Amino acid sequence: MLRYDYSSMSADDLKEVFRRGSTSMDRAVTVARPIVEAVRRGGDRALMRYARRLDGFKGRSFLVPREAMESAMSRVPSTILGPLKLSKKRILAYHKKQRLNAFEFEDSCGVFGQKVVPLDRVGIYIPGGTATYASSVLMTAVPAKVAGVGEVAICTPARNGRIEDAVLAAAVIAGVDEMYSVGGAHGIAAMAYGTESIPMVSKIVGPGGSIVSAAKMIVRSNCEIDSIAGPSEVLIIADSTAKATLVVSEMVAQLEHDPEAVAVLVSSSTRLLDQTSIGLKKMIGRADRKDILERSSGVGAVFVKVRNVSQAVEFSNAYAPEHLLVDTRNPRELFKSIRNAGSVFLGQRSSVAFGDYCSGPNHVLPTMGTAKSRSALSVYDFLKIVPYQQLSLHGAARLVPVVTALAEAEGLPNHAIAARMRAGGMR
Repeated sequence: MLRYDYSSMSADDLKEVFRRGSTSMDRAVTVARPIVEAVRRGGDRALMRYARRLDGFKGRSFLVPREAMESAMSRVPSTILGPLKLSKKRILAYHKKQRLNAFEFEDSCGVFGQKVVPLDRVGIYIPGGTATYASSVLMTAVPAKVAGVGEVAICTPARNGRIEDAVLAAAVIAGVDEMYSVGGAHGIAAMAYGTESIPMVSKIVGPGGSIVSAAKMIVRSNCEIDSIAGPSEVLIIADSTAKATLVVSEMVAQLEHDPEAVAVLVSSSTRLLDQTSIGLKKMIGRADRKDILERSSGVGAVFVKVRNVSQAVEFSNAYAPEHLLVDTRNPRELFKSIRNAGSVFLGQRSSVAFGDYCSGPNHVLPTMGTAKSRSALSVYDFLKIVPYQQLSLHGAARLVPVVTALAEAEGLPNHAIAARMRAGGMR
C-alpha cells in the first residue's frame, strides 16, 4: 500500500502513481506479433496450431453450433438466467438513448447532410482467464445490436475444453450471430484478417489481457479496434461523510480483478484514510481471491491526502480514472467539475459493481489515463457517419472563387479546374 500527501508529492511520486504500476507492452507485442503474422499468412492451419497449444482446444471446428449455444439456456440456473435477462434489459434501455441522428439541410448552394450507417460485421473478444465474463458479452453485443450491426461474432477461449454455459446463454440473450471457440492473439488475428472458417470483421471490441491488447494494436492498420485495455482501476473521492467500510469494500472489489489492478482513495479526511487503510488489510486477510488481492494491494492500493475537495478534483482529472466513485456530501455538485473519467458513480449507494453488471451504462471503459481522450464503449462505436452534398449550378458557381483561391494557394491547381468545370465551364 502506498500513501501520499498530494501537496508535497514530487514529480517522481506523481509519475509512479499515474503510471498505475503497469508492465510495458513491449514484451506483449514481442509475443503477439509472430502469432498474429502466422495466422495472417497461414489461416486456419496456423490458428488451429495455436488454439491447441495455447487454449487447449480439442475440437475440429472453431464455430460453436447454434444448438450448443441455445441448449446452454436450459442448463444455466434460473438464479443466473434471470439476472442476465434483467441486465440485458437495462443495458438495452440505456444504450437506446445513444442514437445518432441523420440530418439534411438546404441552403443557397445546395443540399447537405449526414447519413448514419452501422458497421457490417463486428468481432467481440471475451476473455477466458480466472473469471466468467458473461456480463461482458452483454455490454459489448447489446450496443452493437442497438446500432444495427449486420453480424456480431464472438471469439472466446474454451476453459478446460468448453465455454461456460453462462457465456453461451448471454450470447443468445444478446442476439450474437456467431461464436468461435478461440482466444488470445490468434483469435484477434483471425477476426482481423479472416481465415477459411472465420470471416473478417471491420472492428474488434472487448476486454483482454496484455497479449490480446498487443494483438489489437498490431492488427489496427487492417481492422479498427475500440481501445487498448489496461489493468482495472477505481479512484474514490471521499470526504468525512463517507463510511470507511463502504470505501474498503469498493477498493477490494476492484483489486480482486488481477495483480495489476489499482484502487486509489483521495480524501481530505485523515481519519477516513487511516480507517480505510486498516480496514483494507483486515478485509484482504479474510477475503476470497486473497492471493490476487495481496499482490495487487502492494502497489495498487493508493491513499492520497488532499487539502480539500477542489484539490481532489484536480488530482482526479489529472489521473483520468477508468471508474470514478464520488462519495461526498454533495456528489452532483462536485461532478460539475469532473472532466476526465471513464464512468462516474455518484453517492453512497452507487457501487461500481452495479455498473459492472446491470445498472445500464457500459463497463468497457478507457484505462491508463486514456479517459482524457476516450469514452466508454457505446452505440457510437458501431456506427459510421457518411457526409453527403449535392450542389446546385448556382451554388457551384458561387463557390468556385473560394475553391480557386484556396487550391492555388495550396499548389493544387487541378482542384480549381475540376470545380470550374462542374460550375458550368465543361468542355
